[in-house]
Amino acid sequence: MVRSAEKHYSYARFFWKPPWKSRTTGLLKPIVEATPYLCLDCGVVLAFVGEKTRNTLKEEFEQQRAMGEL
Repeated sequence: MVRSAEKHYSYARFFWKPPWKSRTTGLLKPIVEATPYLCLDCGVVLAFVGEKTRNTLKEEFEQQRAMGEL
């Protein structure tokens, strides 16, 4: 896996929007930005978020799923 040199360059910018109201997003920033990585074995480009953001999203998802909203 090779990380992109730029996070905000041209077409190599990835966004993800949680389907619930999230602490990681807000009115001015409605999406989660991800850093693109390229797999040199298969050619797939994957989007990664930081560990802190990922942990927050995982916790929120598990709470939403437990309440039956997802």
